[in-house]
Amino acid sequence: MFTTLSRKLIALGLALAATGSAWALTPADGAPQLSLYIPGSQSNDPAFGFMINNTTPANALCLNDPNPTGTGTTTHVYFHTKGANSAATNDQYSAIYCYTDSTKIPGLTGGVAPNNKTRLWISRRRLGASFVGLDAVANGTKLDYLKDPTTAVCTAFNGSYSSGGASYQWNYSCTTATSGISATAATSDVTPDAFRGVDNVTPGKTDIDASTLDNRFALGGHIIGTPVTLKLRNALQYAQIQNGVLPAGCAVGNETPACVPSLSKEILVSIFTGQLFDWSTLKVKVAGVEKTLPEVVADGVTAGVAGLSNPLDTAVHVCRRENGAGQQVALLSNILKSPCLGDSSPKLAEPGGFADIQYATSLGAVDRCLGDYNNGSNGWFGTSNPAPFPNPPATGVPHGNQWAIGIQTTERNASNSASYRFIKIDGALPTGEQVFLGHYPLVGEYALSWKNNVTANQDAALNALATYSGLPSTIAARNSDLSNHSWGQAGYIALSANGHTPPATWDPTNPVTPYTRALTGTPDACAIPVVNPDFGSVELR
Repeated sequence: MFTTLSRKLIALGLALAATGSAWALTPADGAPQLSLYIPGSQSNDPAFGFMINNTTPANALCLNDPNPTGTGTTTHVYFHTKGANSAATNDQYSAIYCYTDSTKIPGLTGGVAPNNKTRLWISRRRLGASFVGLDAVANGTKLDYLKDPTTAVCTAFNGSYSSGGASYQWNYSCTTATSGISATAATSDVTPDAFRGVDNVTPGKTDIDASTLDNRFALGGHIIGTPVTLKLRNALQYAQIQNGVLPAGCAVGNETPACVPSLSKEILVSIFTGQLFDWSTLKVKVAGVEKTLPEVVADGVTAGVAGLSNPLDTAVHVCRRENGAGQQVALLSNILKSPCLGDSSPKLAEPGGFADIQYATSLGAVDRCLGDYNNGSNGWFGTSNPAPFPNPPATGVPHGNQWAIGIQTTERNASNSASYRFIKIDGALPTGEQVFLGHYPLVGEYALSWKNNVTANQDAALNALATYSGLPSTIAARNSDLSNHSWGQAGYIALSANGHTPPATWDPTNPVTPYTRALTGTPDACAIPVVNPDFGSVELR
């Protein structure tokens, strides 16, 4: 049975943590008394209490926040490393070790009086993305994790890892992941009902039967974007200035909202299905004359327009994700309507067609794929992908100054430090405001799911985590720390389906969408959002 947050809301006391005594907590202080092993999407990572840009934007379960020095706190962050302690990352495995109690987890039993103070280990696995996490819970597939702070062979080391325009801090570097561990719950970028059909399922695996997951919480709306290489953004920007789609006052390289170029849903479907495989397919009328996109750019290069360059080729290059990656599943369900249309759903393009379709099998890989196509670097070229996905091209394959597009969370590259930019879809920016207004279409409802076979304390912790994660205040806090782009606030939006009242007009401090996919009480990734009848008002703009 599906469980909505509004039906299982935790008391308001959830948000209040007792200050308690500042007990030291290190791997030497004993094994965890409560462990959560949670594979899947990174979409809810900030709510676990991980540090981002030297701060902790949210913290659902731990009594206090971690900090970059690891001092004056009982909460510490653990990252996995394959080499030196300084080389640890959160790309595959990470964890938090902290104290919790019943002020954070209502219903918690055991531990130390008066509030059942308990040593909590939260072990996260990003490797394999959303589908792998859901498969671990729904089908019982055992995976490897950082098992506990001792077995993971961890060394005290304060470090910082940069990825996607943000930095992530840790206090312990761990070398050892342990296999054969059962998942407690899974995070996903889209609700579990969408993980069916060939494109949404890891090859060799079976569809996710969402009905087997006793608890499926849609936590919030995850705003996902279609980033393009910086030189393609400049090309689109220049062409749309020339044909009047963008204001004449815009210039190539301008990062303001009015000057962000746009592609239609239909063009995106054509690109990601391989039907549009050459950028010359896009025609631009300039002063009454029809030209191809590369021809318009060539004219600009001849005229000496800064920021423009003729591409190495006119092929469409796509940095797609692996089957079952949640952000790609969001693109499929929202834009391509797959698996929603069944056999009529368009299919994602595979390598070997006219377009250059490549697999980038992580968030960081998408960044590096786009960067290599833009710059001619070798951060992704010459690397390897996990089986069965084909590897990136060798470093000797000519590349650079090529126009590529991908799929990425709008939590990344708010600093514009990476060599790609997000674009509009159908003229709408990927912002919370445009989602609130019903204009921007690419939003996945990220979820936390588990079965009833967990312990009572694990169930209590997961319910507390789900409730806290979906609070508008939690989502507003993480947005301000991660997703404040030059063109607007992106990231995430809270759901009115979870009982949160949307504002009459857009308010970034109370980012609640008035639209819902859960008219029947169950979120449906294939449903077209409609006005939530429980509140019955939307801003007309």
